[in-house]
Amino acid sequence: MTAEQNILLDPSIRDWVLLPLIAIVLFVGVLRHYASLLMNSAPKPNMSKICNTNIQNYGRQLLSAGSQLSPDAFKRRAERMINGVLNKEMEAPNPMEMMNDPNLMMGMMKNQFMMMVPNIGMMMLVSYFFSGFVVAKFPFSLSNRFREMMQRGLDIDVLNCNYVTSLSLYFLIMSGNQGLLQLLLGQDVESGDQTALMQQQMQQAPGQPVDYGKVFKQLTEELNFVKDRHKWAYANAPDTLLKTWRAQKRVKGAAAARRS
Repeated sequence: MTAEQNILLDPSIRDWVLLPLIAIVLFVGVLRHYASLLMNSAPKPNMSKICNTNIQNYGRQLLSAGSQLSPDAFKRRAERMINGVLNKEMEAPNPMEMMNDPNLMMGMMKNQFMMMVPNIGMMMLVSYFFSGFVVAKFPFSLSNRFREMMQRGLDIDVLNCNYVTSLSLYFLIMSGNQGLLQLLLGQDVESGDQTALMQQQMQQAPGQPVDYGKVFKQLTEELNFVKDRHKWAYANAPDTLLKTWRAQKRVKGAAAARRS
């Protein structure tokens, strides 16, 4: 027996294994997309956190771009913030409060359900109905390193590595069906692959809570330090404008004298 053997694929395998396998994977991807749209609910906004974030952003903007304001305008805004929104009592954040959020835990469970259950069901379906089939052959050569990836479920060491089994083809289709789903469902498709769902789950995971009490205290100290030392960027604007006007007038006068 030679080192590698080539086989002739039956056209019936293409009609009864390859094409149904591709259709089933795409159909499950479409179902998963619409199921995720039905199961996902818009998170309830935390108005207190939004207000505190806006206050923090306004204070930072006032410190960084306050030189564009006149001293009176800057001092008036700084004192309004110091004696107003920055002077309220803030409770220390509770890290366990976010972990015990039922909406967050339910969202993570939904993502796990949408990621694991369809994949397990599809693997069982492919293993039961299409196991042991060699369904395709790549038109380019592959080394023996790809044998385990290309010929899962088939224990023939002498078969050419270009041949692909049904189980391996299933994993390849699952890894590259995002483009086809976008053509079918549009650019806003929610992919059912594991990478996208894991990224979505990480984005919804709770982060380190912000202690706005310390943030507002720091902003108060910085505004108290800066408000009496404010330097207006346009303090010399009238003199600069007048000098520029006089220089242009001299240039025009000199040009007129040369023409005459």
